[in-house]
Amino acid sequence: MPNPTGKNGYKVQDKPSDDALREALTKYASRAYSRDEKLKCLQDELNYSIGKRTLNKLEKRLDIPSVRKPPAPEVMRQAVIDEVSKDTLQLNGPVFIQTQLRLRGVMIPRDMVREIMHDHFDAGFTLRFPGHKKDLIPRVALTALDPFHEISADGHEKLSAQALQMGELSLPIYAYKDKWADFLLLLRLIPNARTAAAIGHLFLDFIGETGCIPIQLTTDKGSEIGWQYAFQSTLREAYAPNIDPADYAVYMVLKSVHNTVIEGFWRWLRAKMGLNLKELITRGKRERIFDSNVPFHVPLFYWIFVPVIQQQLDEFRIWWNNHRVRLQHEKDMPSGHIPAHAFEHPTHFAGLDCRIRVPQAAVDELREYLTEDVGSRESHLRWPGLTVEVEQAIKTAWEDVGSPEISVESAWNVFQNLSDVLDNYL
Repeated sequence: MPNPTGKNGYKVQDKPSDDALREALTKYASRAYSRDEKLKCLQDELNYSIGKRTLNKLEKRLDIPSVRKPPAPEVMRQAVIDEVSKDTLQLNGPVFIQTQLRLRGVMIPRDMVREIMHDHFDAGFTLRFPGHKKDLIPRVALTALDPFHEISADGHEKLSAQALQMGELSLPIYAYKDKWADFLLLLRLIPNARTAAAIGHLFLDFIGETGCIPIQLTTDKGSEIGWQYAFQSTLREAYAPNIDPADYAVYMVLKSVHNTVIEGFWRWLRAKMGLNLKELITRGKRERIFDSNVPFHVPLFYWIFVPVIQQQLDEFRIWWNNHRVRLQHEKDMPSGHIPAHAFEHPTHFAGLDCRIRVPQAAVDELREYLTEDVGSRESHLRWPGLTVEVEQAIKTAWEDVGSPEISVESAWNVFQNLSDVLDNYL
């Protein structure tokens, strides 16, 4: 039958550019989305509705990386060896290694990762064999309505002065994590996680970066939550007056053992990265490179190691937000999902966005009020001993020795080189 209009039964739509499609499909590949998830996200993000066959053609034409098209065997083997070699204590299994490589665009089948690890790091499998521990605290189901309904926050002090035993060196970590999506919003090294002023300034940083507050903030008990509690309460009353506190709490304070959303996460951080970080840091003590009695060793350590460790934490946060969570059929919230997917597309999981938007002007006003009352952000979040003058002296010394690259592998060597000459700059 003649078809004078030329239409073939499909709706007319604007096709995104190849660059936009390549960027989106590469992101989906790095997160290991299923084909159905890719199609949904293309519809939501680019308003582009296609079928699986067209998706396959697109991925082939745009050369999107895939585990079905892995690199050459010798390239795969070296990539896995290089990644596992970073795990000093052999704590991470094939899934973690595969995901880390995938996020860098290196697509290797999990079976191949496992085979290479057995060939070169077989002892690690024995070290990771699970033990059997009895749960002393009854487990209950977690519930939350949507993203930003409830954010859990807490400090982690497994790298504190007491843990490191390196004089006054201390590297507390503070995190904010979305309960519904399991999405890690912030993972930050701070000089002190036990003062209300420091956490108050950090919470204002968090609001400034995300542009919003949750319906409910949940933390442990402790004196450090004072300003955070006050800001959460003030801002929710101002920008969500229609939400009744009797129905939806503003702030929940729990015992540490019951704040499972964030406490359970610390176990993952410690197992996947924390022990390796501690091994890296305490190398300075074991090899007598670091001496807390030398006045400039503490600020020099912070100048070198805080950016290095923060980069490691940033990479872990990216891994966490892009790994697939264990499937739990009885769970009321999403499971078997990728946190970034649920957080960015809550409607794919029958959720809604619960963000309470906060203008930057309100954050600035609270910052000014906090500064007048307890001191500036810099005074509470500057690392001990690392004054402007000391920082400039260290930077000048570093430049004079050739500005060597500072990384996990080279940090202590750079420390040693600068320690030998820094007396001349202070």
